[in-house]
Amino acid sequence: MYIVKKEFVNQEKNYLLKLNRTAHKLEIYQKADNSVLNEHYSIRPDFDSSGYMMYEKLKSVDCIFGGEKSPTPMGIFKVEKKSAEEYISGYYPKRGKVKFFGYLVIFEDYFIHSDLYDAEVTRETMQDHDTISKDDTFTSGCIRITQSELKWLVENIEPGTTVIM
Repeated sequence: MYIVKKEFVNQEKNYLLKLNRTAHKLEIYQKADNSVLNEHYSIRPDFDSSGYMMYEKLKSVDCIFGGEKSPTPMGIFKVEKKSAEEYISGYYPKRGKVKFFGYLVIFEDYFIHSDLYDAEVTRETMQDHDTISKDDTFTSGCIRITQSELKWLVENIEPGTTVIM
């Protein structure tokens, strides 16, 4: 459970994302009714929780993120933009240009995105190709998850959603 003061979070957002660096998971929290506070914590009965948002963990997904040479930034960010479109990147150190399908921009050139494919792979042919990143243990700073989990994020997470990294 996460408890967030309303003045620090955009209340109308239904989700909160958190990078758990120790477990290598992207944790997805969903807005909960404030009544769950007393289920998890011994809070005095007259406590006014209306100034807070409660988030309960919905799920955790496996991820990799930046390594020592190119770390993932730490801090509290907002999703700036999202897209289901393909994106061609030149940041993959083992090759020239690579492609991923769909993303959330969380800070400048730092994304949450799917596995990487050769630049000539299309959405229609991606099932016929192995990812070129399947053996990676870290990224160039982005958070990388599976294509199916990214599809869920793109469909459900809105710009302005808080991301704790």
